[in-house]
Amino acid sequence: MEESKTFDWSTDLKEVPVREWEERFTWVEEPYVSLDGETIASIVNVEEGVFTVCENGKAWESEYDKVWNLRPLPGGKFAAFVSKDEEWTLSITGNEWENWFDFIWDMQVNHDGSSLSLAVQKDMEYGMAVNDEPWDTMYRNINEMVLHDTGSTAAVVQVSQMGQADIDVFKQGIFSCAVNGKTIEKKFLNIWDISFDSSGKNVAYGVRLDRTNYTIAVNETAWDKQFQSVWKPVFIPGKNSVVAPVKIGGKWMLYEDAHPFWKTQYNQIWRLVKSEKTGNIAAIASREFGKWTIVENDNAWNMTVDQMISDLYYSQDGSTLVAVIKDKGLWTLAVNQKKWNLAADKVFHPCISLDGKIICVVIERKGQYFLAVNNIVIPDGYDFMAPPVISPDNTKILQKAVKDGVYHRLVTSMDKIL
Repeated sequence: MEESKTFDWSTDLKEVPVREWEERFTWVEEPYVSLDGETIASIVNVEEGVFTVCENGKAWESEYDKVWNLRPLPGGKFAAFVSKDEEWTLSITGNEWENWFDFIWDMQVNHDGSSLSLAVQKDMEYGMAVNDEPWDTMYRNINEMVLHDTGSTAAVVQVSQMGQADIDVFKQGIFSCAVNGKTIEKKFLNIWDISFDSSGKNVAYGVRLDRTNYTIAVNETAWDKQFQSVWKPVFIPGKNSVVAPVKIGGKWMLYEDAHPFWKTQYNQIWRLVKSEKTGNIAAIASREFGKWTIVENDNAWNMTVDQMISDLYYSQDGSTLVAVIKDKGLWTLAVNQKKWNLAADKVFHPCISLDGKIICVVIERKGQYFLAVNNIVIPDGYDFMAPPVISPDNTKILQKAVKDGVYHRLVTSMDKIL
C-alpha cells in the first residue's frame, strides 16, 4: 500500500496494443502486469529455441534457450527464470544474476521487493539463494522454502544420507530445519509448514517424531505433547508463544505452546491467519462433515460452505476478514460472515483497503473477466484482468485489463462504482 502512493492516480486511461505482438513473435504466452499497471509483459518465442520477454511492445535485449515463471516485482520491474547452455539463473528486466545453477524454482519476493529468493540446485546439491547470494551450505534435498519480510530464509533440508529402503536410518531422523542456510541440531522423520515470527529470527514448524506421533517444534525445541497430526503453526502477535491446529482423540483443536488454546473441538481446522494489529486469529474449520466455516477467536461464523474455503485475508487494521469460498459449485467471497453473490467460475486474489471498508476482486464468468467491488459486479467484461489496486485514500480503483487486443490501464472513481 505504501508503494501505491507513488502510482499515477490522475490519468484515467492508458493503452498498450498487445495483439500486434502475435505478428512479431512465433508465439506469445499469458500476460502479466506490473503492480502499478504501467507495464504489461509476456514471455515470447522469437524463433525456434530462442525466448525472451516483451514489455509494452519492447523485447528484452537478452535472449535465452528458455524462459519461464515471469512475475512482476515491486517497483515496476519483472523477473523471470532464464536458461542458457543448460544452466539457469534469474533475470530482472533482462539483467541476469551472476550465479547460475543447474536448476531453479520457487521464486519468492518480500513485501517491498528488497529481498528475492529462489530454491536452487547445483552439482546435485540443494539450497536457497537470496539476492544473488547462495547459502554457504548446500544439502542433499530441500523443500518447504520460506522467505520472511526481513530477508531471512528457511527450508526443510536432508542432513543425513540414506540408502534405498534404509528404514533404520530414516527412523533416526534425516531432516532438519535450516535458517539462512544453517541447520538446527535436532533431526526429525519429517518437517513441514515453517513459520517465522515477526522479527524473522525464530521459526516454528510441524514435525513427525515416529510412525504415529507428531508435534510442533520452535527453533531447537519440540513441544512435550504428542498428537495424531498437526498443521502449520503461527506466532501470536505481541506474545512469545506459538499456536497450531493439532489432532488429538480424533478431533482437531487449537493449542498454544502444547496446551489447549481454543476450547472447541472440530472435525478439521487449518489455514490459520492472524491480525498483527488486533491479535485476532482465524482459521478454516469444519464442525460437521461436508460443511466448512470460518472460526475467529474460537467463535464460528453463522455461515457454512458445502465445497471449500481456499484462503483467508485480514485487512491491515484487522477490522475485516475475507474468505475465498466455493459453494454450490460456484466461487464467491465471504466478508465478515456475509456471503457475496458473485456466482463466479473463478475468483482471484482480493484487494482490501487498509481500513477494510472496500474489497475488490477479479472474477471470471464463462471466459470473461469482471471486476467486483463490495459485492457489486461491474458489467464491463474483459478478455483478461490482473489484480486491481485501491488508492490510498479509498477514492479510486486501478483496473488492469485486456480487451480486443489492447491493454487498458483504467483509473476509476469509487463514486462511479458504489
